[in-house]
Amino acid sequence: QALERGPFVLCLDTSGSMAGAPANIAKAVAIAALRAAHASGRACKLLAFGGSQEMIERDLGDSEHGLAATLELMGQAFDGGTDVQTPIERAIECVHQAAWQGADLLIVSDGEFGCVRATLDKLERARSELGLHVQGVLVGDRETMGLLEVCDAIHWVRDWRRHADDADARAPSPVHSKSLTALY
Repeated sequence: QALERGPFVLCLDTSGSMAGAPANIAKAVAIAALRAAHASGRACKLLAFGGSQEMIERDLGDSEHGLAATLELMGQAFDGGTDVQTPIERAIECVHQAAWQGADLLIVSDGEFGCVRATLDKLERARSELGLHVQGVLVGDRETMGLLEVCDAIHWVRDWRRHADDADARAPSPVHSKSLTALY
């Protein structure tokens, strides 16, 4: 079924827990988002986030400014905690603007975060009133409540360890099932 392809907002986790291979995978997703935006003439907004008060906002359109913003991101990361509420609330503000109506939200993270009820309620209203769809790319060993609470669908990058630099990080994942509650 052909779907209308509107703009999208990319929330990219660059917190300390994403250091190393997860950050590299997340940045590869940002590059893929830029390519998809360019190929289809879609607007793409990047919200790279870390801890409280740590967020970079860039438009990744099909111009040289989008490429420059992406290249700038490749060398940046935050080294603190994870505050996903600020970028989610900013994404919701964006989809209320005419230029971003019909936008979808893509969150790339290890999911090591949580949202307060007020943010989850705003997200639900945006889903029901504006048709917002939230997709997630989980770079980690296990499902997390953070992404499960906010995403409609999650693509799980389970084998992220094979992209790590040291032998310990390339060890097999200790998790044998994608279900958080498989053993319970």
